[in-house]
Amino acid sequence: TPENTEKYRGRGSVRMALGIVTLEVLLHIFRINSWLPDFVIGVIPRTTEGLAGILFAPWLHGSWTHLFSNSAPLFLSVWGTSYLYHRIRFPVLIMSMLAPGVVVWFWDDPSMHLGASGWVYALLAFIFWSGLFRRHPRSIALSLIIVFLYGGMIWRILPLEEGISWQSHLAGAIAGFLLAFAYRKTPIQEELEDSDEDFDEFEDLDLDE
Repeated sequence: TPENTEKYRGRGSVRMALGIVTLEVLLHIFRINSWLPDFVIGVIPRTTEGLAGILFAPWLHGSWTHLFSNSAPLFLSVWGTSYLYHRIRFPVLIMSMLAPGVVVWFWDDPSMHLGASGWVYALLAFIFWSGLFRRHPRSIALSLIIVFLYGGMIWRILPLEEGISWQSHLAGAIAGFLLAFAYRKTPIQEELEDSDEDFDEFEDLDLDE
């Protein structure tokens, strides 16, 4: 039933978001205890060894403060993406995770970049712009919540604070916008359910009359 589908999608989205945040915590414990292999590092722009950071950087953090500051928005953004856009959640999650690291790798910057903030910016931007592009009530509501809670994050896409990877923030925000635009016409679950209901009503018609 639609109610059971809704509950299944909601619980699954919570489990996915909680699992990702838990994995972030576990990897941080491994990192601070030097239990990770040497190739598991952040993005080092324009270096061969730094290429691995495109995959690993979103899972690594410089400190517990860094990790905790990213955990809440990461949980919210992963949950929102999985719940509202269930059919496209995997490509959006994967591309939004990798895109900031790819852009940062080409940047002319000698610093190592790590942390989930680029991923967070990409997902929050995706949810925000998807709500506007689709004019979907739930998406718009979550978009407004995001603006209320994290509107101040917009300033971190500018080079105003030293030690902050504003490059990954900017790259993530742009990636989220492009993903929202690319998937703007892809049906989401609620739209498909409405179409199924319309089809069922059509099948119930007595065409012999």
